[in-house]
This record gives sequence, C-alpha cells and structure tokens, in this order.
Amino acid sequence: MVNAKRKRNQYVLEASGLLKPSQPPLYTSHVTSNKRNKNKQAQLKAPPQQPSRRSSRLSQSDKPNYKEVSTFIEHQAAVVNKKRPRTTSTESRIVSPSLAAAPAPPAANSVRSINIDTKTLVLGEKGVLGKMMDHTGKEFVINESFALAAHPDDQKRLAGSRLSFNKYCGVQEFKNAIFLWINLGSKDNPVVNDFLDDARQVSWFGGSRMHDESPVIHKLLKMGQQHDDVKVGKDKPHSDIILWCRRYQTDTKKFTPYLCFGRLTYHSHVPQSHPLKFIWKLVDYDELKNHSDKAVRDRFAAFTT
Repeated sequence: MVNAKRKRNQYVLEASGLLKPSQPPLYTSHVTSNKRNKNKQAQLKAPPQQPSRRSSRLSQSDKPNYKEVSTFIEHQAAVVNKKRPRTTSTESRIVSPSLAAAPAPPAANSVRSINIDTKTLVLGEKGVLGKMMDHTGKEFVINESFALAAHPDDQKRLAGSRLSFNKYCGVQEFKNAIFLWINLGSKDNPVVNDFLDDARQVSWFGGSRMHDESPVIHKLLKMGQQHDDVKVGKDKPHSDIILWCRRYQTDTKKFTPYLCFGRLTYHSHVPQSHPLKFIWKLVDYDELKNHSDKAVRDRFAAFTT
C-alpha cells in the first residue's frame, strides 16, 4: 500500500516536471569505498583495546640504569682528582705571596694615581688635624685633601676632573699614602672599633675580602712599620697613614662629618684573623690632647670616650 502510493506520487511529480529523473554519478569511487570497507573489516577483526593508565604504560617501558650513570660520574670525578691535587680547608685559605693578585693599574683620575703631602695635610698652615669636615661623606674628605696637599703636577693634571675612589671600603690608597676610615658608635657594625691606652691607640679591621697576602695589607704593614729619617716635632716618626673617624649620632640617626685624627704607625695585628685586626698608634696624640683650640680638645674627647 505504501509502496503503491510512493510510485503514484513519483509518477505525478515526473509528469508535471517537478521531479527530474535521477542521473548516474559522473564518477565512481570504487577505490575509496574499497579502502573504507577494508578499514571497517580490520576494525571489526581487531580485538577491542583495553584502556590503560599512564603509570601502567610507563612501568612497561625500559627503565634507565641509574647504577651505570652513577658509575660514570664516579669515574669522571676520579679523573679530575688525579689531575688536581687535593688541599685541606686550611691550605686553601693560605695564599702564596707570589699568587696574590696585584691591583690593576689605576685610572687617570683615580685617587691611587695621586701623590699627597701628608705632613702638609695634617700639620700645615691649613692642616686638618683635629678638624671636622664641613660636609659628610668620604668624597668631601678626598676632594678637600686633594685641594690642600696634592702634588702640584697632579692638581694641574686633574684640574676640573671628578676623582675616582672606593667609597665602600675602609681603606683608601693614594700613590704614596693611605687613608683609614673608622665608624664609631654604630650598632650595625659587625666589628667594634675601640680607642685604647687613653686614646693613644685605636683598633681597625680590614674588609671582608682582605687577608694576610692582600696587596693593601702588605702596603699598610710596610708603611706603618717604617720610620723615615725625617722626624716631626720631638723625634716623632713620620707616617703616610692618615686616620679619619666619624661618629653615629643616636638623636639624629646620622653620622657626623669625618674628623682627622692625624697619622698612624703600626703597633700590632692578628695574622690570619677574619677580619684582620690591627692596633695602630696615634702619632699626633699629644697635639690632639693638648691642642690650643678648645673645640679640638673637646671633639677629641667626645670621639674617644
């Protein structure tokens, strides 16, 4: 019944021109259909794949042989140790003088290239012994010292130039002199600088990277221990090591400007200590203690007590 109705409807549509007779396809895809059939048949024949966890798949893969890797590393370490002799921790800290790194040549505007007359700086007509600088910071001390006592050739050579120096270090080298910097009264200091023997002596500590064979330490020892033929005052030895101190003020929570404590000579030090500890003698102690200017005497007493 249903088929008869379909045939009748199709006949009516074809007769009225609304339904065109079906045309055969322009091309056939026997190859494609064959491939699809083969793939379907292969899928039907293949057994269903069971789902597996990632950990299960990894457990079935080849595992690395860690024992072989460890053996290889031990072999390489043995080869390196044969080439490089082993040293103890104590031996590794001792540096031979021949192996100590020499400082690089100073730049043209470096303070290390400047000669300075320390006697003129400390005791000259405009000497700074016992005087506090007008401004805070090391840069002002360096520039003021350069203006007062640098060699005329260096003053001419570096006129108008900005002097280069290490503002973070506790020691500043000139070509023929050394400035030592000391902070007093600061709670943040890892070491404490003290005045000893009624302020005739003072302790000073080298930087964290300084050791017995550091070039600057050798220079300090040589300059501090030598006594020049030139005497100043009543048979006082001359020294080109100058001490500058500043004190921390608890009320303002700031440091004072630097105060010049004059020249230093060597008293003693603790070899192989870290940081290296030195005790220096104040050459100009009497001048500071008994200065004609009461302000100098008072400042010296305030800084050393």
